[in-house]
Amino acid sequence: MSARAKPLAFALALVGLVYVALAAANPMPSAVHGDGYYTYLWARTIVFDGDLDFHDDYRICPDPWDLANAPVADDVNYWNMGPALFWIPPLAWDRLVGHPALEAGTDWERAACLGPVPERAVMGSLVAGLLTVFLGFVGARRLAGPWPAAFAAIAGGLLTALPYYSTTMLSYGHAASSFGCGLFFVTWDRWRRDPRRARGWVAMGAALGLAMLMRSQNAILAVLPFATWCVTAFRLFGERSRGRALARHVALGFAFVGCVLLVFSPQMIYLQLATGQPFDVSQGEHYMRWGSPRVMSALFATGAGLFTWSPIMYPALVGWLLLVARRATRPLGWALLVVFAMDTYVVASVYDWWGSIGFPGRRFDMLVVPTMYGLAALAAALRRYTQRHRGFGLAAAAALLLAVLFPWNAALVASIAKAVRIDQARPAPMHWEAVFHELGHSTWKGVGNPLAWPASIPFAVERGTHPRAWDVVGSQELFYHDHQTLERRGPESTLELGYAWAEGYVAGSFQRDVVRLEGRDVRVAAPGRARIFLPLHWPDAGAITL
Repeated sequence: MSARAKPLAFALALVGLVYVALAAANPMPSAVHGDGYYTYLWARTIVFDGDLDFHDDYRICPDPWDLANAPVADDVNYWNMGPALFWIPPLAWDRLVGHPALEAGTDWERAACLGPVPERAVMGSLVAGLLTVFLGFVGARRLAGPWPAAFAAIAGGLLTALPYYSTTMLSYGHAASSFGCGLFFVTWDRWRRDPRRARGWVAMGAALGLAMLMRSQNAILAVLPFATWCVTAFRLFGERSRGRALARHVALGFAFVGCVLLVFSPQMIYLQLATGQPFDVSQGEHYMRWGSPRVMSALFATGAGLFTWSPIMYPALVGWLLLVARRATRPLGWALLVVFAMDTYVVASVYDWWGSIGFPGRRFDMLVVPTMYGLAALAAALRRYTQRHRGFGLAAAAALLLAVLFPWNAALVASIAKAVRIDQARPAPMHWEAVFHELGHSTWKGVGNPLAWPASIPFAVERGTHPRAWDVVGSQELFYHDHQTLERRGPESTLELGYAWAEGYVAGSFQRDVVRLEGRDVRVAAPGRARIFLPLHWPDAGAITL
């Protein structure tokens, strides 16, 4: 194996082994459920019915969310068909060779609605995840060299939401979306350096159309080729034969748009037939809250924030800033930051910005390959610095070791001081639980969640409360509405303050300890200024009863 191929082989082998192990150990009884079930039905309707219509599917197969009679349209499927491209080959193969479940299973198993055939089909998401890692390596190697790229591919492949959607929640389309966005990003990065080639614009258009086919919100990536086109047009104005060159450049722009629409056309055709609008948001007009995005919550919420649950984003962000700082890579760095900002705005504008139940920050899937770019840039910068300062590498490794192990030892000291019974025979998890509780709880009581500090500290300073209050006030809002009917959901619209976890909702003269009063746990407001923080949901609060 050549020296050039070794870093790629190492990265893919390591990530591949981890993915296979995670898939084998998947604790879920089924990988096809929830949003993913309806996403999988795209593969089923194409392979078994040969159409893009769900009328028969919703009568033959279960329809747990009654999308056959949805408020926006009958027989609608809210999710994109693109991820099915990874599931159609194994599904078509099982139909061709006659999988036993298609012959002797239950009614739903014979129809490939549920059971072993769909479970096998969605394993294609594992392939999508590995291809995303490959694309990240290819792009990062062009930027920073092979070994920084290998580090970035491994870190991005293992420390983001990608492994969850490539190995566990396989029927969700996030791994496929990461692949589509990664393919576009690497393609754009290749051809932005040579923006006068027709094949470059064709390739970028096809790649963007594919990314949009995976998830429609990926259309925001169009800002990158648009910027490239505008910069090139500006430069052409300074050339002597600019008339002909500009005419050709305009033609290339139309070719790009044509390729985007051509590849995305199956989804457009479906939306036109289902809702009457080829670019409609099939979830309905109230799905997006463009005027009230929850940006800080989407990024730093303790329950579902991108940075709080994928802290690898912090060094990736540093890498993007390093790219901006260097003149040679400044355009790329700004492009990464713009995509990050736009994606954040879109994700934060969704009515349930936290993404319901799933890996936190799952809707940021377009950032997986850009994250690898940032990590590769940071790794390359550290390597250059280490080469100039030979003792830096050893000092950094020692500091990292101390930063990881000292808090553990300090928590062990505190837990033993609080009479953890190390003198008795107990399973290791019991001892670990005591130490982790001391480590996490003491830190949280003192300074809140450190990973949420960019949001929790400004929130605490502005409102005169503790940073740990951000855990609840910066999370899901109260008065939660259905995104189609705007009907208020009762359980999410009621707040009981008599629980320890609800401490963050109150401040001022409220007593910290819960009091038992007339059979209920309540919080008592002492004389003074007692305050309650209520994160309210758009579009209206309705009546607030205290």
